[in-house]
Amino acid sequence: MSYFIPERRKRKSPLPAIFLGGLCAFALYYAFNANQQTVPVLPENAVRPHLVNWLEDNPDAWPAQDPIFNPVAVRRIYRRTDYRLLWFDNYNLSDTANDLLKQLTASSSGNPSSMVDYRYHLGYFDRTLRDTPQRLQMAAVLDVLLTDAFISYAQDTQLDKLRPDGRKNQPRLRGRDITPVNLTDGGFQMASARSDAAEEILYAANDTGRQYFRGYNRENRSAQTIDRSRYVTQGGSYSRGSSYSSSYGGGSYAPRYSTRAYPQSYPRVMPRFRNLQDEGTGLAPAHGEGMLIEENTPFGSDAQALREQLARYRDMAATGQWRPLPAGPAMTLGAKHANVVHLRNMLALYGDYPSYGYGADFSSNKFDQRLHEAVVRFQIRHGLKPDGIVGKQTRERMNMSPSARAHIIETNIRRREKLPADLGSRFIQVNVPGYTLNYVEHDRIKLSMNVVVGKKVHQTPEINTRVARVVFNPTWTVPRSILVNEILPKARANPHGMENMGYRVVNGSGDYLPLTSQNLKSAAAGGFLMRQKGGEQNILGRVKFEIPNSDDIYLHDTRAKSLFGLTDRDYSHGCVRLAKPRQLAEILLRDEPGDWSRYRIEQLTTGDETTEVKMSQNVKVYITYWTAWVDGQGRMHFRPDIYGKDGLAANQFN
Repeated sequence: MSYFIPERRKRKSPLPAIFLGGLCAFALYYAFNANQQTVPVLPENAVRPHLVNWLEDNPDAWPAQDPIFNPVAVRRIYRRTDYRLLWFDNYNLSDTANDLLKQLTASSSGNPSSMVDYRYHLGYFDRTLRDTPQRLQMAAVLDVLLTDAFISYAQDTQLDKLRPDGRKNQPRLRGRDITPVNLTDGGFQMASARSDAAEEILYAANDTGRQYFRGYNRENRSAQTIDRSRYVTQGGSYSRGSSYSSSYGGGSYAPRYSTRAYPQSYPRVMPRFRNLQDEGTGLAPAHGEGMLIEENTPFGSDAQALREQLARYRDMAATGQWRPLPAGPAMTLGAKHANVVHLRNMLALYGDYPSYGYGADFSSNKFDQRLHEAVVRFQIRHGLKPDGIVGKQTRERMNMSPSARAHIIETNIRRREKLPADLGSRFIQVNVPGYTLNYVEHDRIKLSMNVVVGKKVHQTPEINTRVARVVFNPTWTVPRSILVNEILPKARANPHGMENMGYRVVNGSGDYLPLTSQNLKSAAAGGFLMRQKGGEQNILGRVKFEIPNSDDIYLHDTRAKSLFGLTDRDYSHGCVRLAKPRQLAEILLRDEPGDWSRYRIEQLTTGDETTEVKMSQNVKVYITYWTAWVDGQGRMHFRPDIYGKDGLAANQFN
């Protein structure tokens, strides 16, 4: 008997499949998690084509609505760094970038001018860092604008527009410790307002400029210890969660109105000021002049160039091409108006708008980047604030007729011809309507600065003279008119306060006497003089340059630093106040016997001891009144006739 026994069916166990699936899931999870924690690496030269294109080859291709306000300085910086990103760690904003953003915001919130926001690009950062996805081109734009904002901030602190110490008669940001910027021989660097806030970092760039960017050590940043856990506001603590996001485009950028704080102690990557007298103190000199960095631009300003411009403006008037800009609203970048077409044609006629090349569209009614740059060029040539806004003052200058300008040029040709044809190998030229001083060697401007000149009632005269002495910590013998009208009333009302400021009555023997009623009476009668001792409170500041003349005029330092940031600077009693007197002293004295280094000059401008240096070199001084001139690059400049010497009411702009 046979039996059929069927083969038993084998059943596969599910355990291997479960195990394999779990293993795959774990691997995928691990890979995903690792990818999330991995910082993408930004190729070193990824943005180079963009930066070269915008800064060198085709500036008109700049994609952002905000202009670059410091194109020459920005271009120089990126050339030194081989067109690499300066404010990013891979695709994220670096800690230094976040520190800068906080600093710009704090500075702007204490300044009433909306132009500060515009020059620091705060509106652009506020919009972009919140809403823009991560794109390489946008990272490059942000990097350039951060660099531009940093330079603008550095210029403002160098001009004492933003003062961390709240000195009298100078604007301060109340309740805040604003980090100033110091101009060193290596460039601008941020400096802590507190001596214990940061460890000094090397600030000199190496040969290629790749390792350092003006005080920020990019290679060693990760080695620094940074405490960002708490921030201080006027009302209390400020948590990390409200600070600027370190990842741009991540959506966590805090709006400017909520970012009202900054670190209680600045991060260690912020370098301190290198004090020239004591390397260890970390305290910055209050004058804020920075180190001497010589310029090397052609001086120009000869009569023949003016004659050529005279022929040009006469031809402009004769052909009838020129028409005034019609009345209308103020115009700026992004505006659309029928007057924009007229504005573009007018600036092309003046030579500020290039009528050739890519982007020259004369039919467009949109105020574009190219037109903005043309307006800025016009404003610079006319001594206006270069904000690119066609407002009342800019419109008035634009609408001065070519025939009126020809009259101004003729007047200035006569003024120039009164001077020697050869001004000398070394000379100082002060242009009163231009509010500027140029120190010139071999027809090249080596140092230029803003100056304050006399009011209309105390006009600075035109003088041809020389530098006779440089005086450190000068005394001031009060002129008779100022003594009677200003100083004596103050001394009678508050003799103790005036003595604290260094004022003394001086008898015939040269002895200093206290401000008693009897001594003041003798000074009022003309028997005694009144003199202010040298020192911090002296009205002449720390440096005076004696220039022989019959009007008792000299060049000198001043305590009123905030005036140098103004557009119109006619505030003195006739003397010329200098924005950079120590730099001028350094450059004048370097060929004199002895040690006249910047370190030595800083020593001589402390305390109250007066030091006089007689000049052996013959350095001419020309105090001129030029309302029109041609610079060394062939650009025609005009300035308002502040003293009414041109005989043309249209150029007085009162």
